[in-house]
Amino acid sequence: MSSFIWTTKFKSIIIVDNELFQNHYDVKLHIKPITSNLKEQSEYFDRLKVLFDHVLSGTITSYREDKLYRVLAHSTNNRFIELPKSPYDQIMAAVCFCKSNAVLDGKIIVEKIELGSYQGDGIMYSVDKNSKEVTLLDVDEWFSKKYAKFDPWWLRGDTATYDREMSKGIYTGHFSWKEETQIVNNEKELKKENHAKIFEFNPKILDGGKDKSK
Repeated sequence: MSSFIWTTKFKSIIIVDNELFQNHYDVKLHIKPITSNLKEQSEYFDRLKVLFDHVLSGTITSYREDKLYRVLAHSTNNRFIELPKSPYDQIMAAVCFCKSNAVLDGKIIVEKIELGSYQGDGIMYSVDKNSKEVTLLDVDEWFSKKYAKFDPWWLRGDTATYDREMSKGIYTGHFSWKEETQIVNNEKELKKENHAKIFEFNPKILDGGKDKSK
């Protein structure tokens, strides 16, 4: 099947050396459909869009051991992207590559990701399955022994972008992929409504002032 390229972007605040910096990421994904079912292709491509537009966007990104991250995680309701190393663009490109493929369940494959950011001076980093950047994500003892069998969030197909151990298991995301269908449908309906408003005619009667009683 023919491959195609999808270009997208998202915003996240990064923590570097105990400081917060705004960052804007530009991403180019080289995508190859595997399933021949066009409906299935569309459904999983929508999932990929939700990953970047809703799951990764509007977050705070940090190295897991950063002190400021620990403070913010306990005292705010922000959503986070938790990394095994400092939030350099190479690491972000690697986690985006891995997470993208994890959520696609093999129905579509992201063969390569190119990622750059405002804080990274516009340099684009290219990551595929053979890139050394992927090996930087190898972690030991990410979870306690109780949950050691679980993969870190970037290798799982859920919507988590950080990991927490809870009494009933691990955190698996802000929402489920079952809810993703509703998110996509809501966005499509909103686009239809906004487009329709261009053609709306709402006449108003204005006071001319000439015969208006004072």
